[in-house]
Amino acid sequence: MEIGIDEHQSLRDLAEQAEESWLNRLADEAEAEGVDEAISLAEMAALLHTHRV
Repeated sequence: MEIGIDEHQSLRDLAEQAEESWLNRLADEAEAEGVDEAISLAEMAALLHTHRV
């Protein structure tokens, strides 16, 4: 199945919006939990990597 450039751009935009929404939810949850449950940048990078795979 082939998709056109416009469809590809639309799908890419949708994926970026979904990722941004997910990251905002993570940030909101982390803020609500306070610093006791903070994670390192390395841990956040690992979460992002596993989310994308």
